[in-house]
Amino acid sequence: MEKWQDPETLAIWIAILLVLVFTIILFVVKIMHTGYKRMVQANLKQAQMQLEHQKKLTETSLQAQEKERTRIASDLHDSLIGKLTVIRMKSQLGLPLTDIDSLLGESITDARRISHDLTPPLLEQTDIADLIDNILDPWRQKMDIVFYTDVRTSPDFPAKIKIQLVRVVQELITNIVKHAEATAVTVHLRVTTQNSMLTVKDNGKGFDTAILKKGLGLHSLEMRMQYLSASYKVKSKPGKGTRTIMVCPYKNESDE
Repeated sequence: MEKWQDPETLAIWIAILLVLVFTIILFVVKIMHTGYKRMVQANLKQAQMQLEHQKKLTETSLQAQEKERTRIASDLHDSLIGKLTVIRMKSQLGLPLTDIDSLLGESITDARRISHDLTPPLLEQTDIADLIDNILDPWRQKMDIVFYTDVRTSPDFPAKIKIQLVRVVQELITNIVKHAEATAVTVHLRVTTQNSMLTVKDNGKGFDTAILKKGLGLHSLEMRMQYLSASYKVKSKPGKGTRTIMVCPYKNESDE
């Protein structure tokens, strides 16, 4: 009998083979476990980041609501109530009706503007281009605003889409007035059967987008873009003005 046929030798080789197979299996299981653990950790980290992002957007939404309430309260107190108080005083003093009539006209204009800011009138019946034009109108006293359209179709925008687009324009114009020191603004609305594109460009002081710290305005814009399943991009350079481009896929309410 040859030595390799010896039962003890065979038993040793079988044992070595079993140990080798077990070691390979253990190594493979270890690699798979490590890979699975890394995948779980990556998914958990991504979920935490998404949760933090959504939390930030929710906080921004609440802050935006409070900011809007504060602005409206300020408009009512400083503009409308102030003019009405003056009208009352002039009426008590018996001043000419022409002065009182002029202040009444200004008060009506202020009340109409505040009302339009809250909810644009005839939202369901008015097309999006007219809604945006109406929103821009009060700001034309402060800046040179050019609004032009390229409407290649007449989609039936749901009211909830219209109001979000209107709010986007309001927020961008408000930011321009407060921060950009701009004298001219161009607003371009392009509507096709696939999507609507809204571009707002100013000739203000601009900023470096590489070091942009998202303020409330941009957080609010991002929140609205998510709601609309839209995308946006802000292009700006110091001294070169700012351009904000938004693309919103058209989706009829009946498609939802």
